[in-house]
Amino acid sequence: MNTPPIPRRPVAACALLLLGLAGVWPAAAQWHHRPSEVREEKPAPALAIGKKLFVERCGRCHNERGDKPLPDGPPLNERKLTREGIVRAVDSRMRDKTGDERRAVVDYIESFLKTRPLASIPTLEEIAKFG
Repeated sequence: MNTPPIPRRPVAACALLLLGLAGVWPAAAQWHHRPSEVREEKPAPALAIGKKLFVERCGRCHNERGDKPLPDGPPLNERKLTREGIVRAVDSRMRDKTGDERRAVVDYIESFLKTRPLASIPTLEEIAKFG
C-alpha cells in the first residue's frame, strides 16, 4: 500500500506561518542579516558628540581612538567588548549625561574597536536606562 507523499509547499508555508506568529521569524531574520563584520552606520553628528564626550572624559587614559596601552591590559580598541559591556561602563562613568549623549559615546567607542561587537537589540534594561 503506497501512501501519497505529503506536498512540501503547504507544509513549508504552514511552518513559516507558525514561526512568524510565534515571533521567531523576525528574530531569525535579524540574526541572519547581522553578521559581526556588518554594522549599521551611525549618523555623523551623533559620532561627533560621542567623540567629544569620550575625549573629554576618557581621552587622558585611552587617547582619542582608544589606542593607548594600559597598565592592566590591552588598549581599549583591542579589547573584545560586547555592546552591553560598553553600555555598562559608559553608564557608570557618565551618569551626569543624557541618554542620547551616553548612546553617542557607546556608538563612538564601537566605531574604533578592532574587534567589533555584534549589533544587538537593546535589552529592556538598556532601554529603561536611556529613557
